[in-house]
Amino acid sequence: MMANLKSQKGSSMILISLLLVTLVVFALLSVTISASELRLSQRNAENHKTYYLLDSEAKRFLYDIKGKIKKILDFSDNTVIFFKNLDSLLNEGINRTMSYRNGVPVMIIERNFVLEENSRNMYLKVKLLIREPNSIEDNANDICSVLEWRFWHEPFEFKN
Repeated sequence: MMANLKSQKGSSMILISLLLVTLVVFALLSVTISASELRLSQRNAENHKTYYLLDSEAKRFLYDIKGKIKKILDFSDNTVIFFKNLDSLLNEGINRTMSYRNGVPVMIIERNFVLEENSRNMYLKVKLLIREPNSIEDNANDICSVLEWRFWHEPFEFKN
């Protein structure tokens, strides 16, 4: 076998060339995979950034509502007109509905937060349930609870 290989000039050069071509192909594959992983991690970081931007806006809104509830509880001992006072403090742009749950009046406040990024809209829907206080000792955390806190993207279609 060795005599056969020695008799053919350049066979070792062909083997070395094939080895180098194989190494170059795998190096290119490695670079391509690394570039793909980089793009994926950047997209993932952008999605996380968007989520936390929307989340912080929604938390600011939640704390604003709880602050208004606390203000009403601090300045008024009358729990009967609680919703009337809260309604007067809330802005016109806030969607709210009154209803009854188990015979107790409640207010449901809904708000959608929208962030446009890379020509795509991302949303965070927040729905709060505010119940009538049972007594003056109730605090804002007892009265206001979160019904829905949902992050979602606009539906899209692939264009062929």
